[in-house]
Amino acid sequence: MIACAKQKVREGKLVKVEIEYDESIKKLKITGDFFMYPEDALERIEKTIVGLKKDAGMETIASKIRSIVEIEDVQMIGISAESLARVIREALG
Repeated sequence: MIACAKQKVREGKLVKVEIEYDESIKKLKITGDFFMYPEDALERIEKTIVGLKKDAGMETIASKIRSIVEIEDVQMIGISAESLARVIREALG
């Protein structure tokens, strides 16, 4: 199944998520008008979410995102790990 969600997050930026899943997440694409440095960190965040069960909770998803942010000292402007997790969870239903 392929699902999409978009949301203006509380930090003020628009986030769009396209996700392919069955029992687990197969593909994930995150776009929007937020900023992330280094830019390639977004790809690593997407890869760390792929493989999670489709019913993974928001805290589990946010924790995976935070681990990449902390380990790689990623700067996120206009977005947070929790906001990204919320949009991903919305796309999963």
